[in-house]
Amino acid sequence: MNLTRPATPFQIPRVDWISLAALAVPLLFALFTNHVWEDYYITFRSSRNLVQGAGLVFQPGEHVHTFTSPLGVLLPAACLWLAQGNDFAALWLFRLAGGLALSGAAILVYRRSTECGLGAVGKFTLFGLWLADPKLADFSSNGMETAFLVGLVMSLWCELARPAGARAGYLMLIYAGLMWTRPDAFILAGVLTGAHLFPWRQATPLIRSASRGALWGGLLYLPWLLWAWHFYGSPVPHTIVAKATQTPALQLSNVALVPFRAFIGHSMVEYLFLPANYLFGGWPKVVLIGAKILGVVAAFSWLLPGWPAPGRRASFALFLGLFYICSINLYAWYVPPWSAIASIALAFLADHFHRRLIVASTFPFLGRLVRVAALAVVSTQVCLLAAVAYQMRVQQRVIEDNGRHAIGLWLRYHAAPGDTVFLESLGYIGYFSGLKTFDYPGLSSNEVTAIVRTGAKHYVDVVQALRPNWLVLRPLEITREGLLDSTVLADYELVKIWDARPELESQVLLPGRGWLVYDAQFHVFHRK
Repeated sequence: MNLTRPATPFQIPRVDWISLAALAVPLLFALFTNHVWEDYYITFRSSRNLVQGAGLVFQPGEHVHTFTSPLGVLLPAACLWLAQGNDFAALWLFRLAGGLALSGAAILVYRRSTECGLGAVGKFTLFGLWLADPKLADFSSNGMETAFLVGLVMSLWCELARPAGARAGYLMLIYAGLMWTRPDAFILAGVLTGAHLFPWRQATPLIRSASRGALWGGLLYLPWLLWAWHFYGSPVPHTIVAKATQTPALQLSNVALVPFRAFIGHSMVEYLFLPANYLFGGWPKVVLIGAKILGVVAAFSWLLPGWPAPGRRASFALFLGLFYICSINLYAWYVPPWSAIASIALAFLADHFHRRLIVASTFPFLGRLVRVAALAVVSTQVCLLAAVAYQMRVQQRVIEDNGRHAIGLWLRYHAAPGDTVFLESLGYIGYFSGLKTFDYPGLSSNEVTAIVRTGAKHYVDVVQALRPNWLVLRPLEITREGLLDSTVLADYELVKIWDARPELESQVLLPGRGWLVYDAQFHVFHRK
């Protein structure tokens, strides 16, 4: 079978070019932006302590599970060891590994989609939406584990869509890999596998393979679970425990309304094809509307009869996943695997309509309209990728390098040994200051989590109880969290202000400006 020849005159790159694009896009994004995500440094502080012999801990001597992904902390540690302690080289090794994971997954997806009959229009839609996803490009290169998670999810789809049936051994490795990448990845594995159990009368072989794969995959994940339980006192990451205090209680009535909210109100379905943190503003309304339409079509098109089963099952898996992603605080790096599943559904749908309109319609121009629509959607995605690349380039230089990174180094120079700092923005400042941190809501410290569990809802309660030596706060936090209305700040003096707003205002064209403005100003206080 020739896997590289397009099925129609609508030309697409060959599989080797697609594989190269999957590798190159995140690496070029990183080269242009140099963006390093805030949360990477939360995890990387533990990675560095492990390499230096202090153990897999954020603060030496404190066994607090301050990261979520086992792979996301161990692989950077290995990269740091290979780079002989060089942070810059370690990050680029980690980026390269993530790019290779995406590249390998792209080859599998190309071949499986070809076996499933996806034509040129479908492939163009699939790889255009998937590989030009700005969240995927960013979070696959800024230090997060996203590339590995997405690569495994797409590999799982490839195995489940295998015409000869899924193999238990491959499912075992993928299920285990997903859990090593993110402990909540069983949701992704569950909805994708569950969607492939239909029709039920043909599901027996898959049930058998998936059951064996899940059992053996769980055993491959068990050593980490047992070690974490022994070392940290709980198998549940402390990041999840701390964030749970900020998550609203799950109400079944809200879960039941998820499908309706996707159509008539705000939900996470539009986030699938929007830039990270779009809610802070700075994006054209037409982009928001278009993303909502794409998300709704991807999540509900399984209701349309007659189009190929691989696409309908991807759509149904996304629909099932909505009940999860619309019920949690959906952080930006959680979204790319769901966007990838949506891209599969939209690709098969577009290809189906294109084929039907070309073959059966008395108006052949309608088939050309499908091609034009696919080209418009992918072109918009590419434009969003370019806009986000520029946004993150400014973000890194103005907000991170000249802001939070600089604050961390300033504290390292001015703080005394044994000093503590209270802050919300834990990553850069915590890593480069090296101080004992009391962050809100307590990702790095049991002390803060214990106070929050007693009912404390504002920063002022934590500061009063722990009396840290330093405070690093956004102006909004000072007013919002009750600090101005209390006597707490009377014990502190304002010693430094970082304000990047003038430089941001000099940027005439800045996509997603609101997100950068949010982190543009920090006040540093020292206890008298």
